[in-house]
Amino acid sequence: MGRSKKTEIVKTESSKNVSKSKTIAVELRNINFSYDDCTKTLNDVSFKIYENEYVCVIGHNGSGKSTISKILVGLLQPISGDIEIFGVPITYETVKYLRNNVGIIFQNPDSQFIGLTTEDDIAFGLENKKIDPNAMKEIIDNVASIIEIQDLLKKDSLALSGGQKQRVAIASVLATNPKIMIFDESTSMLDPRGKKELKDMILKLRNEAKKTIISITHDMDEVLNADKVIILEKGQVKLIGKPSEVFVDEKKLQNMALDFPFALKLSKMLKETNTIKNLTIDIDNLVEQICKK
Repeated sequence: MGRSKKTEIVKTESSKNVSKSKTIAVELRNINFSYDDCTKTLNDVSFKIYENEYVCVIGHNGSGKSTISKILVGLLQPISGDIEIFGVPITYETVKYLRNNVGIIFQNPDSQFIGLTTEDDIAFGLENKKIDPNAMKEIIDNVASIIEIQDLLKKDSLALSGGQKQRVAIASVLATNPKIMIFDESTSMLDPRGKKELKDMILKLRNEAKKTIISITHDMDEVLNADKVIILEKGQVKLIGKPSEVFVDEKKLQNMALDFPFALKLSKMLKETNTIKNLTIDIDNLVEQICKK
């Protein structure tokens, strides 16, 4: 596009409070959206997400979480407001730039399967981008290695478990190499083991593949891994901050009908019985306090 990335000066949390420049990956300004022209699903929503940040968007059903994900990938168009991806304003003319830089993994992986086999499915997105067939094999093998599905490449999609299908869906998106990956309720249909594997994979994509991650989720324990949390209520942003910041206001979260992470629930019970001294959302810190008792 020939445009430089948008950056801004932010303060770190070090003792010296040193300023440094961070690239803004996603910026929404005053976004409004309605499905029926009567009730606003999103009402003046604004926030920023920085490059290589892992952000969880949470809220009760009907809060507008999934609507945001669909707007961010161009499936829905807001009534008003501005969207920028790496400093590029998203318009009809730049929607291709949006789709080249943002990929989404949906709640139900079956909705993303196109090919008969895992390998065919990963290749589909590459074919749409007109990638040289000679380069496809290397790309497919590379993403299969990252997602750890090398043994699934020749398997029929109908023979895969829910967790395996979700991994293939991630690989299909990763193969097109978007800078931003959105997970829309991607853990909701998985068993506990599948949820843990997916959470670990999201961290791997952020830490090793250097992707910017946006996770739309109800899973409060997933939120603990995030760099930042955005809480929505009735289409409006109510809280933005680190997990350790947003879970401090217990009354406000209860009023929004939100659950709490297991570590915080257990921490509160143990503090009430004087087993530990300090409330925490960090399970390692909780164990350390119990062991010191």
